Amino acid sequence: MKFLTDAMLGKLTRFLRIFGYDTVYANDLIDFFNLDPVPDEKLIEYAKKNGRLIITKDYGLYKLYMEKSVFLNGKGIYNYLKQLNKNFGVVFKFNFRSARCSICNSQLKRVENKVLIKKLILEETFKNYSEFYQCINPQCKKVYWQGSHIEDIEEKLRNTLEYD
Repeated sequence: MKFLTDAMLGKLTRFLRIFGYDTVYANDLIDFFNLDPVPDEKLIEYAKKNGRLIITKDYGLYKLYMEKSVFLNGKGIYNYLKQLNKNFGVVFKFNFRSARCSICNSQLKRVENKVLIKKLILEETFKNYSEFYQCINPQCKKVYWQGSHIEDIEEKLRNTLEYD
């Protein structure tokens, strides 16, 4: 499942990417269309051409493309994740092998020698973790590791979604 999220859903975009979902953020398309903000019609055009389901908080956008869009109610990231899980069966299990870069949506690659990324992370992080992944996009190259924030997210998801 591939998504296109509207400009109001930046945090959701990052979460979906972390959980391995190929997710384009509306603001990522500003340069592509050379328009800021990107009009709803252009978002729909992009979603159709690229086989993406639109996730939105904008009821007007939802009404224009109801057949391939999701309108999220309420507020809060875990509320949104619960709606996607309950209504569309979207599963949220963290795994670095399928995770995507939360910044640019590119795939991640395991770092074979952590010395190669030492200058890109804090010294404490370098000392305390042995497994790292890096964005394959040469313009991004963000480094990831399974820190306590991932455990916190998984715990909140278990409580919110009532996973076994």
